[in-house]
Amino acid sequence: MAYASSRHAVRRLAAEAARGARARAAASPTERFIARASQDVPPPRPPAWTVPSRGFAGASAASPAAATAGPGSAGGGARSWLGAAFLLSPSAVCVALCKWQLDRWEWKKGELEAREKALARGERTLADVLAAARRGEPVDEYTAVVVEGTLQCERSVRIAPRVRSVHGSPMPGAMLITAVRLRGASKKRSDDERVVLVNRGWVPEGWREPEGGACLKAHGVTRLSETPGSFTPPNDPATKRFHWVDVPAIAEALGLRKDTPLVQLARAGDRDRGNAAPTSFPAPAALADLRAFKVAPEDHVNYAATWGGLAIATGGGALYALAGRGKGAAAAARSAAARVR
Repeated sequence: MAYASSRHAVRRLAAEAARGARARAAASPTERFIARASQDVPPPRPPAWTVPSRGFAGASAASPAAATAGPGSAGGGARSWLGAAFLLSPSAVCVALCKWQLDRWEWKKGELEAREKALARGERTLADVLAAARRGEPVDEYTAVVVEGTLQCERSVRIAPRVRSVHGSPMPGAMLITAVRLRGASKKRSDDERVVLVNRGWVPEGWREPEGGACLKAHGVTRLSETPGSFTPPNDPATKRFHWVDVPAIAEALGLRKDTPLVQLARAGDRDRGNAAPTSFPAPAALADLRAFKVAPEDHVNYAATWGGLAIATGGGALYALAGRGKGAAAAARSAAARVR
C-alpha cells in the first residue's frame, strides 16, 4: 500500500513538472525575462533605525544610539544652543531697551536738577560771565544772565535747518546767533575781549535783519555746544554754514576768541506748544521750554515698564518652549530604551 502511494506521488510531481515546462515554453520572451528578474531581486532590507529581531544584540544596540544621537551629539548640541539663543534673543533685546530707557530717565532727571540749581543761584551780568570765561573758570550751563550790550549784526551766523510748528504746520527757519559787545566797550575791532555770543532765537527762512535798533537788553541763560546726531551734517566754518551749535567754531568763524561764551535769550511765559505764531523775530525760546524736555523723564519710566513687560512675556514663552522640547527628547529616549528591552 505504501509503495502504491509513493508511485502515485512520483507520477503527480512528474506531471506538474511537465505542465510547468510546457507553460514556460509557451510563454513569450518578455514574460520569461520578467519571471527570471523577479527571481534575482533580493528581499527588502529593514531601515537602519528599526530593530529586525530581538535575537541580534548588535542591531538592537544600534537602534537606541541612533534614536538618541541628536541632542547628545556635537551637531545636535550646537543646534540645541542655537535654537535656545534664537528663542531667548527677543527677551534679551527687550531687556536692553528697558535698561536704556531707565538710563535715559536717570540722565534727564539729573539734568533737570542741575538746571534748577543753576537758575536758583540768581542772575549774573555779562561782564561776570565773560570774566570767568577769560580766567578759565567753568560757568554752569543755564546760569541766569542779564544781557545788555550792542548788537553787531554783521557778525551773525544761522543754525539751520530748525523747523518750528505753527498751528500744526511746520515752518522752516534757523536759530540766529549774533556777537554782542558789552556796554561800555569801545567799538574798535581790537576790543573783542568784551564781546559775547548771543542766541537771539528763531527766525523764519528768508528773514532779514531790520535796520536800526542795535541796542539789546534782555534776559537769558548760558549755554554750551550741542551734541550732533548721527545724521547731522558737518559744519563748514569757512562759509559760515552751521547745522548744530559749536561755540568755539562759531566764535572763530566770527573772528572771536574760542573761549567766548554763549548766552541764549529766554522769555517768560508758558511753553511753546505751536498754537500761535511769534509776533516778532527773532523769537527767543521760553524759559519754561528750557527747564523741561520734549519727552519728560516720566515717559521713559512708562517706556521701560513696557519693554520690561515684553521681556518677561517673551522670556517666559521661550522657557516654556525649551522645557517642552526637553520633555519630548526625554520621552523619545525612554521609548527607545523600552524597545531595546
